[in-house]
Amino acid sequence: MSRAIQGLEMLLDELYAPKGYNIGINEGRSAGASIEHLHIHVLPRYSSELGYIDIFGNARVVPEGLDAVKKKVDTLMGKYLNNEFFEKF
Repeated sequence: MSRAIQGLEMLLDELYAPKGYNIGINEGRSAGASIEHLHIHVLPRYSSELGYIDIFGNARVVPEGLDAVKKKVDTLMGKYLNNEFFEKF
């Protein structure tokens, strides 16, 4: 799981050049899962993004649609998350 997180960070570094990351691990329905499973959130963070109050005050900035992000991620997924990448860990 740690290597997958590293790969995702490298992928996102290439695509969006964030300044840091928040990594969250959730398990169970009470943690937001619709079915019982463990999942990880890898959130790129930027020094210029909105703060807590701005976000919860219903302010929202969406610079790119999810379909566009998915296409970009799909083009680089094989570069960072492949068998060779995991074998080198």
